[in-house]
Amino acid sequence: MANTAPATIMRGEIAASIEVVQGLIADRARLEAIGVQLAERRPKVIVVAGRGTSDHAAIYGRYLLEHAVGVPVALAAASLVTQYGIETASPESVLIAFSQSGAGPDMIALVESARRRGALTIALTNEAASPLATAADATVYLAAGEERAVAATKTYIAELVCVALIAAAAARALGRDAAWANDLQQLPERMRGALAAADAWIAAARGSSQFAGMLAADRALVVGRGFEFPNALEFALKLRETTGAFGDGYSAADLLHGPIASAGAGVPAILLATDTATMESMEIARQRLAVAGSPTLTLRTSGGASDAASIRLPDGPAGPLSAPATAIAGLALIEAIATGRGRNPDAPAGLTKVTKTL
Repeated sequence: MANTAPATIMRGEIAASIEVVQGLIADRARLEAIGVQLAERRPKVIVVAGRGTSDHAAIYGRYLLEHAVGVPVALAAASLVTQYGIETASPESVLIAFSQSGAGPDMIALVESARRRGALTIALTNEAASPLATAADATVYLAAGEERAVAATKTYIAELVCVALIAAAAARALGRDAAWANDLQQLPERMRGALAAADAWIAAARGSSQFAGMLAADRALVVGRGFEFPNALEFALKLRETTGAFGDGYSAADLLHGPIASAGAGVPAILLATDTATMESMEIARQRLAVAGSPTLTLRTSGGASDAASIRLPDGPAGPLSAPATAIAGLALIEAIATGRGRNPDAPAGLTKVTKTL
């Protein structure tokens, strides 16, 4: 029998995220209970916090919770607490701290400060018995299993889906529209199709000038907007972590406010055009990048089949729920770029699985 094991741990864990998401949806009641708890607090503001990959998941939470709950959602300035001793939480606020390990001292300090001041505190972590979980009022356990590769993949996708389940339950508890969440059950199948589409494109593109340009580039741009902006940031981080190239992530709107000047023939761009609400903005960005000379690869959900310059992802849950499907396709692409450049994405130079900052 042929060996069908993935060539890298990272690639195996990208695929395993589908099963993780299936498990979270099957166990959605425990996550929805936390969404109801959040709604019952009726906060005037929600604050989200994270570092690295978890920061990008927190930014997704910022977009989705503001949409779902209808109150301002802000990113925490952790240094104000840890470096300056300035505390701003109140009983009218909710803090959600994202940390896959649950061991980050700065996230623990934020939770302890907010809880002292009467805020509802929620830890979102893959370690249910971690110090962060102990410090918080409630814990969202990712249940993603051990993630052996240094570069986080399945835990990132699990964070996105957990936030979606919490946000949908909070919206319903508040009597707000949560129709966007009606397609959650379809998400694992769409993710499976997105991964297959990415794999097919990678297999067809190997040896092409398009792929060769991505392998040779020392810099790359990743562009998204709205619910896909966090993926743009995460893919750029993964490029930096695993490929040795400098990836820079932008909102399509922010790209045109100056960073477009960094585009050019040696700077490929990956565009995330998978959310129908932002298609026009993403097309404008693609055209501007093409004029500047950047080779573009678009992950899209409209038009015909995949071609040399685009990966056609399957139809399915859109809006907020486009993000997990885009994530699995984009992460597979980055793993292929890393291995194509002769890098080991499982053990990026200079990095460890748990980084502790204060």
